[in-house]
Amino acid sequence: MKLYLKKLSLIITLLFVTLQAQAQFEDIRLSPTAKISLITCSPGDELYAIFGHSAVRVNDPVSGMDIVFNYGTFDFNEPGFYLKFIRGKLNYKLSIAYFQDFAYSYTMDNRSIYEQQLNLTEDQKQQYWQFLTHNYLPENRFYLYDFFFDNCATRIRDGIEATFPKQVAFDIDHIDQDMSFRNIIDLYLPPQPWSDFGIDLALGAPIDQKAEAYEYMFLPDYLSEGFASATITQGGQRVPLVGAPQVIFQNTPPAPSAGSLFNPVLVWWLFFGVVLIITFFDFKRKTRSRTFDVFLFLVTGLLGVLLFLLWFATDHQAAANNYNLLWALPTHVVAAAFLARRVAPNWLPKYMLVTAVLAGLTLLLWLVWPQQLHTAVFPIVLALGLRAAYMVWASKEVNPASSTNPKIKERI
Repeated sequence: MKLYLKKLSLIITLLFVTLQAQAQFEDIRLSPTAKISLITCSPGDELYAIFGHSAVRVNDPVSGMDIVFNYGTFDFNEPGFYLKFIRGKLNYKLSIAYFQDFAYSYTMDNRSIYEQQLNLTEDQKQQYWQFLTHNYLPENRFYLYDFFFDNCATRIRDGIEATFPKQVAFDIDHIDQDMSFRNIIDLYLPPQPWSDFGIDLALGAPIDQKAEAYEYMFLPDYLSEGFASATITQGGQRVPLVGAPQVIFQNTPPAPSAGSLFNPVLVWWLFFGVVLIITFFDFKRKTRSRTFDVFLFLVTGLLGVLLFLLWFATDHQAAANNYNLLWALPTHVVAAAFLARRVAPNWLPKYMLVTAVLAGLTLLLWLVWPQQLHTAVFPIVLALGLRAAYMVWASKEVNPASSTNPKIKERI
């Protein structure tokens, strides 16, 4: 009951802030003691939180206002929410909350909170305040989210530059580590190896292009670092954009983890070992494990259908040009249907030959593809190529004189 009342109180509070903001925010004049800060929250345990978060804090002791402008929110009740999310058409929005409530939620998740106060004059604070409140108007607050190029961090960077055109300079060459977008997000994913595997499957070659130093700031940590080395023009002089970072909450480091053996690389190499054993006994007994082949090609084909749709049926730019479709062919779904039959059609061995060749090319040219494939994909492609090659060989072992007297027996 207490938890329910607490949530209800928070909802009412946020509603009050929203209504108050729409009616009065644009007319508010910040006091000379007001502070505007970049807030950076450390990564969390869940995938949606693993890259950290950025927000803007406005604290005016004279009026008692202490609020956060947050570009990283969305509405679960939006019509067609899940379909829009999948298709990359989900609108995120700028929201406002009391800083105390914002900070409480992050401390409860044991996530550090850091603050960098913007070094702005009184007039500059008012300019940025007007930018934020204008951005918060109902007709302006929504935007089409893009993880790499338009998110909670880039919106803050771009907003500062829009408010002070040609006055802000980012001296950030030192953060350039010659990494691609994929390399950068990989830095955050070791705690979640299966999420890393899934992301590498779903996202294609566009994220393997080298990121410029300026583009690193799509992640909150790099935005914080970028602001720390940036300058802004005041009275013809360049001064630091922010002050030294202050710790609002320091998390308790989790206990060191030995890491789980249940990781994609180990699991898929074990899977290849199983495929190797199945193929060996099939060869020795002159049989074909029909059920296993149906399962393997059906699952791989369904994955291919998903990757194909992510590329062509969504607005996710990062999912385009996906070289995983070299082996995860959507047509494997059709092949699986015919593999379920006792007597395979004449075209199926030719299809398996193409599959085996594509698998071989994927492995042979592994290091030169424009897309960095996940290491765990290697044993999957090996397994797929091995079964395809075996079926090509098996098709030649059938006695051509009689379709009812095959040398290779079909084993369910």
